[in-house]
Amino acid sequence: MLGMPFNHKFYSALAGMMLAGVYGPAAAQTSAEDQQQDNAQQQAVAGDIIVTAQRRESTVREVPFSIAAFGGEMLRNNQVFSPTALTQQMPGITINTSDKSLSIVAIRGNVSTFRTATLDTPVAYFMDDVYYVFNNDLNANFFDTDRVEVLRGPQGTLFGRNVVGGAIAVITNNPAFKDDYFFQATGGNGGFIRTEGMVNGSLVDDKIAARFAFSTESSDGLIDTPNQSGSYGKTDGYAMRGKLLFEPTETLKIILSGDYSFTKGNGGAISLGIGGVQRIPATFGNYDDSEWTNNDYARSPYRQRLRGGYLRADLDLLGGTLTSITGYRMNDSRAINDDVPVATVVPVFDRRQVVKNRSFTQEVRFASAPGRFSYVVGAYFLSADVSTTNIFYYSPLPGSAVNATVRRNPEVTNITRVQDGNIRSIAVFGEGTFEITDRLSLVAGGRYTSDRKKIDYHAFSTTDAGAIPGFGFPGEVFASGGKTWDAFTPRVTLKYEPVDKVNLYATWAKGFKSGGFVDNAYLNPTLPLEPEKAQNYEIGAKTRLFDNMLDFNVALFRQKTKNLQNFSGAGGIAHTYNGTLKMKGWEIESVLRPVDGLRLTGNYTHLIGEYTSLRDPLVNLDYSGNPAKFAPRDSFTIGASYDLAMANGAKLTPQADFNYSSRISTDDANTLRLYDNLYNDTRGRTLNARLNYESANGRWTLGIWGKNLTNNYQIVNADDITAFLAVPGNGTTYWKIFTNTPRTYGVTLSVRP
Repeated sequence: MLGMPFNHKFYSALAGMMLAGVYGPAAAQTSAEDQQQDNAQQQAVAGDIIVTAQRRESTVREVPFSIAAFGGEMLRNNQVFSPTALTQQMPGITINTSDKSLSIVAIRGNVSTFRTATLDTPVAYFMDDVYYVFNNDLNANFFDTDRVEVLRGPQGTLFGRNVVGGAIAVITNNPAFKDDYFFQATGGNGGFIRTEGMVNGSLVDDKIAARFAFSTESSDGLIDTPNQSGSYGKTDGYAMRGKLLFEPTETLKIILSGDYSFTKGNGGAISLGIGGVQRIPATFGNYDDSEWTNNDYARSPYRQRLRGGYLRADLDLLGGTLTSITGYRMNDSRAINDDVPVATVVPVFDRRQVVKNRSFTQEVRFASAPGRFSYVVGAYFLSADVSTTNIFYYSPLPGSAVNATVRRNPEVTNITRVQDGNIRSIAVFGEGTFEITDRLSLVAGGRYTSDRKKIDYHAFSTTDAGAIPGFGFPGEVFASGGKTWDAFTPRVTLKYEPVDKVNLYATWAKGFKSGGFVDNAYLNPTLPLEPEKAQNYEIGAKTRLFDNMLDFNVALFRQKTKNLQNFSGAGGIAHTYNGTLKMKGWEIESVLRPVDGLRLTGNYTHLIGEYTSLRDPLVNLDYSGNPAKFAPRDSFTIGASYDLAMANGAKLTPQADFNYSSRISTDDANTLRLYDNLYNDTRGRTLNARLNYESANGRWTLGIWGKNLTNNYQIVNADDITAFLAVPGNGTTYWKIFTNTPRTYGVTLSVRP
């Protein structure tokens, strides 16, 4: 059961703080939310997206930090049905969910690749303002989505969970007082079938409305498997969401939401790569080094069940808006990964993970009415129980570095590690905006966070007693520990509008990610890791020029993250340790509308990052000076679309986009760069295209689409597993690699009233 250490005193104090903050603008006659929406829409043009990154409605151009936003219609048109697919729309970020036990998310080089129960991710994921506590929650898909906001850099002030790298915020559509429906069906190669639908209705005029949405997705997979029948990438899942809107008065709006999703499959695009001398042991079976080929004998099955809901209330109060959001999330998943190819049924290296977590969140905030001085104040509470069971099979091949250490035994577990963690976080926050002049504003705020974490740890081996000294495993371990970390993270911004629709800003911000406990069995598992602390400087310009013809945004940043919670698999066992990361770079985003109907986009990101202090205590190696993982030095996306009006009133829209990313490092040692045949394949070059036909009455749309049309093969992650297959240093390295997917194409039909 979830721990609930706060009673009525906590909520009473919270209510008192809220009331103390709302005394000023009592004379306002309309709600802050309505005024914000009116102001934002007056400044918007076709294609603009209204965002709430500052807890007020505004356009992207008005937000004084780096942010990208994607509307729901655009996501559907571009086949962006998951967080992973965002990488094709936004350069410089990495999202990889091929390993279903672990989602890799990187923004500006801040990345998490660990699986421990108590460590937070540097890039937070929110759905309708509710925080998702574990990184493999990103296997969730997008359906009936209003928009997705991607915030770069530390978000240590207004967002529910204090983060150092950024945030991905998904906002789904709410019920409306009208009868409406939508249905979309997609068919593609590899047996791909996806459906999405929605029905909305008014149950009581102007009082109660309901909305129900669903999606289904299945695929036979596109990854060849020479040692077994079928294909990798097979998936089958469904998701549903119900929402109820209740407006008992003109000043109160309540939304109750519940969702459920279930997905199963056999893993993503996983294969084996050989670096250096191409030695292929006979034990590899029918090894095939073709692109998008998985040589494993054992599949990588996974199953995941996500569900939860939230209750949100917005009350117009004293000219502002008081908001309460209560959320509850559950995640149950299991996955098997990393079975290395071998001509027997014995796994060489097999990692299995079972995740079970439960989280309760409560946020209360008040946004004052617009005015010369406006503000947002609030409080946040999180209680989460997160349990992970990691099961490792170590059965190295004859002739490998550790074959004499571990007796091959396929029937038992070599190492099992169970971590039961509890997280309790409380925070109070506030941010105010003071208009010094009509064109100059000062924004200042901060958040105080207190995180308490506890862990119960059990590790054991069912192989021969003392058989794993090569991995530093000391035998059966029971341990418990706990610690509390506190931090204050301020943000100060100066905004200046020299002329209309040109916004300049300079921001200084800090971020905080609380500590946790080491993810290994070779040291005391209750040994705490220090909390990450980030400091970011950013200047930027957001402009709309030439009578709304051109949008041009640019941001330059420099960030330092101390006590980086780094994960490594070096030495054959997962472990975490602290380091320091320095990142700098710039991001450019532009939209050109030269004539009616034509839209040209171009986005570019340049990242320079290195670990200034990074020493792995397990293998006693210093990686200081190596480049940041999952941070392409250069990446860009260009796109074009044109709405062609036809004589019969219908509309034909051809569109295309191309995205490029330079080579990346995937581990601390940066050894992949020594093998050009693998390192060069980390470069991304993806071309997508679509042709839409919309009927004259707008009731149906038919789209023909293709993704990765040039069939560009890309490695998005690679793990060095040489020690389990051969003796390192003999000129050959073996890598477990995760890739993109091959060319996909299909047809989509959408129907609406």
